[in-house]
Amino acid sequence: MRRVLLASESPRRRELMVLSEIPFTTASCLLKETLDPELSIEKAVEKLAFEKADAVFHRYPEEFIIGADTIVVCDGEVFGKPKDNEDAERMLRKLSGKTHQVITGVALVAKDVKECFHEVTDVTFYDLEDEEIKRYAKSKEPHDKAGAYAIQGKGLTFVKKINGDFYNVVGLPMASLYKRLKKYLELDY
Repeated sequence: MRRVLLASESPRRRELMVLSEIPFTTASCLLKETLDPELSIEKAVEKLAFEKADAVFHRYPEEFIIGADTIVVCDGEVFGKPKDNEDAERMLRKLSGKTHQVITGVALVAKDVKECFHEVTDVTFYDLEDEEIKRYAKSKEPHDKAGAYAIQGKGLTFVKKINGDFYNVVGLPMASLYKRLKKYLELDY
């Protein structure tokens, strides 16, 4: 079986891959993350995932590469990772009491494979108090997370309801990914 490389340094994505028992290693991808404004949000996040996977593929052309990118969309506004505490607070205030979408684009790239897909999960937040927003933003947890929260961390207390794949919100839609990987790789189950 060819080696699987995850084109991500995200600890959350690594944890999900370990849970799935898919053998893999990681490969860093230093790519400026910019969504293409000419595309739909879903296609733009797929394109970004592909660019990450493709950049790693050019370094490791014999391997099977998985690239991913996650964004949050609320009322038509795209939230990536916050720049600082104030930006995290701004995002959380906008998400407070609303339903937003978490969209993860995934790309599978190898010599004989070029497949992209995305997963959308709806997440509804409780109304958040200003003090809890400030306290959370200062915790540093939201700083490397799209939408400025970690559903698998302290941010779990904000979530009133989720509709869709929980793991997509963490950063990788594992069930959808696994079903696609079975087409290309020899997996144990």
